[in-house]
Amino acid sequence: MKSLIGKYPFEVETFQIDYTGGLSFGFLANKMLITAGNHADERGFGKARLSADGKTWVLSRLAIEIYEYPGEGDTYYVETWVESVNRLFTSRNFRVLSTDGRVIGYARTIWALIDVETRQPADLTTLYDGELASYSCDEECPIKGVSRARVTATEPSGEFMPLYCDIDYNGHLNSVKYIEHILNCLPLEIFRTHTIRRVEVSYSAECFYRESLAVYMDKKDDGHEYDVEIRKAGGEVACRAKIIFEASSVPSQGGVTRMPNE
Repeated sequence: MKSLIGKYPFEVETFQIDYTGGLSFGFLANKMLITAGNHADERGFGKARLSADGKTWVLSRLAIEIYEYPGEGDTYYVETWVESVNRLFTSRNFRVLSTDGRVIGYARTIWALIDVETRQPADLTTLYDGELASYSCDEECPIKGVSRARVTATEPSGEFMPLYCDIDYNGHLNSVKYIEHILNCLPLEIFRTHTIRRVEVSYSAECFYRESLAVYMDKKDDGHEYDVEIRKAGGEVACRAKIIFEASSVPSQGGVTRMPNE
């Protein structure tokens, strides 16, 4: 039997660096999803096997906290494990490590398994005779899960339509692209003086190619926290999110922006 925790190395390449000089949040989130896919594939409940059975994983909730962003050329590691399995959802956690083994981030995610044709959820407790549950692990993940973002804004901060590069193999807006489109609606200045500390997303509706979407955003009193909704043309909420910034130890001026460890 494969070990319960998977560990995967990555290297920060030049094209993965964003305006702050460090690894972009979107690339890091994508590496977490790649890690989840690799971990599942290696243990027999990944995309290859499920596709043959007409099923696919869908991300329901995501919470990521990052304390330090790797810089260009740095190697970092993403660890992942299944925390729990119930009938409709499974929780999967992540830990991000620097080359020298320091923890520089954590993440919590919740997933559902749906039928590709009917879009209805499958029973995870009976999946492959309960095989998924045998990989659950009580490894610590100290961050909180997703809270509830409350948005009162009546005017959008931005609008977009998912295009080719936004769409994943399931034919809908990629999970990380929701985050990137939200970040694109924030002023560039905040990224010069602050670093993304935490992102929460609760996905509630699939979004499709060339669908009209609008980003509504409330800025909290301290100016470092935003509650966000992406809404469809008819007002349906596609996702709710929370973006929390922390003041950078050094303003971004083309070098790596790192956050002070707690």
